[in-house]
Amino acid sequence: MRKIITLVIILLLFLTACEVQNSTTVEGDKPGGNVGNRVRVGVFLSLTGTTAAYGISALNSFKLATDEANATGGLNGQKIELVIEDDHSNAHEVPSIVTKLITRDKIHALLAEPVSTRAMIAAPIAQANKVVMISPAAVKPELTMQGDFIFRACFISSAEAEVIVNFAFNRLKAKRAAIILDPKNDYAVVLARFLSEYFEKLGGEIVREENYEARDKEVFAQLKRINSEKPDVLFAPGFYNTAGMIAAEVKREGRPKLIGSDGWDSPSLLEGSGDAFEGVYFANHFWIGSEDPLVRKFVEDYTREFGAGPDAGAATAYDAARMLFDAIQRAQSVDSIAIRDALAKTVDFPGVTGRITLNSNRDALVPVYMLRIEKGGKFTLQNSKS
Repeated sequence: MRKIITLVIILLLFLTACEVQNSTTVEGDKPGGNVGNRVRVGVFLSLTGTTAAYGISALNSFKLATDEANATGGLNGQKIELVIEDDHSNAHEVPSIVTKLITRDKIHALLAEPVSTRAMIAAPIAQANKVVMISPAAVKPELTMQGDFIFRACFISSAEAEVIVNFAFNRLKAKRAAIILDPKNDYAVVLARFLSEYFEKLGGEIVREENYEARDKEVFAQLKRINSEKPDVLFAPGFYNTAGMIAAEVKREGRPKLIGSDGWDSPSLLEGSGDAFEGVYFANHFWIGSEDPLVRKFVEDYTREFGAGPDAGAATAYDAARMLFDAIQRAQSVDSIAIRDALAKTVDFPGVTGRITLNSNRDALVPVYMLRIEKGGKFTLQNSKS
């Protein structure tokens, strides 16, 4: 009997150790301290797996914003502690991770996944537990419809599509367009629907839609079929990890003009692409070339801390964290309802992605930037206003 009890204890200790290894706690640059006197913010991101670039950029900025706040005394005299979980780019892991953060780690608020699909899974759990959740870059409109504790710090798909279409139709004089996407990518499917709707509303025609799979290595056949319809532009909503494959094929074909989406922006976008992206356009949350002093300071601080310039994922995450911290400071409380009410009143917040106001749906009213990728990988701003 004693042997059985001993084995059970050893097994429990092993399982506890495994849980600890999968979770990270950060309080500025000093782990530990009095748990009862800290603002505990849960973080769940893809730090490994297919969309790890998004999660790593976002976490860098969450840490940067936390360090800045803690350096000036924290929030209402309490230091901020980040409780960090890696969902491994796997939607199936999100429910258990978010439940653990809320019920076991007793977090006061959630900084959520930038990927819409995984944020959508977390939202009902946060809402049911009355925990404020803010996603930095989940653009799917339905996210904030999950309840009044769910927020976002970015534009939504419909706003992005409207800017892309206006740019294509009025600036590039495109009248015929095609679309290429991964039909299993919910973010791309939603954005493509809005692109089609707005383009046709302006009088344009969607002449063809082609699909690919995320694991594909080339889209030669799809581009041949697209170009047989002679489109002026090709809309390619999707993520950075498939954008290079499409850009390379368009470069080889020599046409049509290619326009991507905010999911393209990543430090990994241009890796191994040669000149495939030269002359390509895409919509984004962030303009790194802005002369706004807040943007300049953010770029300098981020680059110094992490050794590379920030992408859009870093910028939206920095704004999301700072908006949440600002709401907690204004609420003068870690009570969920007080945080929710304060965050909902965010107006003209000075973000690095632009001035941010949250509307009645808890969606951010913020600029959409149209960028062009130039020779050498430099991005140039194409629109003067959103």
